[in-house]
Parts: sequence; structure tokens; C-alpha cells
Amino acid sequence: MAMDDRNLIAVAEQAAATSMVKRGTLEGATILFEDGRVFLGCRLEYDNADLDQDAVSNAITAGRVDGAYRPFRVGIYSPVSEGLPEIAPIALLRLKEIGVPHLAVIKSSGSGDRVMFSLDELLATAGIA
Repeated sequence: MAMDDRNLIAVAEQAAATSMVKRGTLEGATILFEDGRVFLGCRLEYDNADLDQDAVSNAITAGRVDGAYRPFRVGIYSPVSEGLPEIAPIALLRLKEIGVPHLAVIKSSGSGDRVMFSLDELLATAGIA
């Protein structure tokens, strides 16, 4: 089965259910790597906020551990009350470093909408060159 945008978000929503949150909201990510494999990540928050881990970075790590190298498409889900989920700046930098050119990121807050952004757009919005 091909991993289309709807499936990327549906699987990210399932990954979000495994989040451990103390301050924020659930967050799940699905990354489709260039070789066709898919890896999941969830948000992990600790008593010491400096130790928190975002879902995208966790999915990147899961893929790298299994030998996947270049993220191709990312789905991120978080049930935020307004707008769309934000991606941690560190995760954007990681995607910039190892992702394919013109990597696409699909965001959803669970309202049924899926909105696609290019990584370049997200980097510019975050003020990261």
C-alpha cells in the first residue's frame, strides 16, 4: 500500500497516542524515507523540560537506526485547539540537514484538514536560513 498524505497523518495520529506529555499536547510524526520505508515518532516530555523530545526528531532517529537515510515526506499530527501543529526548530534543522530537496511536510490538528508545506516555507516562517 502506498503511503499517501491521508495515511501519513492517520499513522502520525496513532503514534501521537504513545506520547508522554506533562505540559504540552500529544504529538505524532510519520516520516516516509526516500527508500519507501516509514518510521514513527512521538513527543516525550520529562520533569526537566530540557530533556523533552519532539515527534519528528524521534521518527528521524528511528529511521536512521534502521538504516534509512533521507526523509522524503513528513506527516505531523497534534490536536492543537487553534491552527496547525508547530514543528520544533531543532527538528526543522535536522530535516534540512538530511532531507531530500523540496521535502514536503503535511500538518494536521485532527480537524480533517491536511495542509502541505515545503520545508523551505517552514524554515523561512521560523526565521531559519
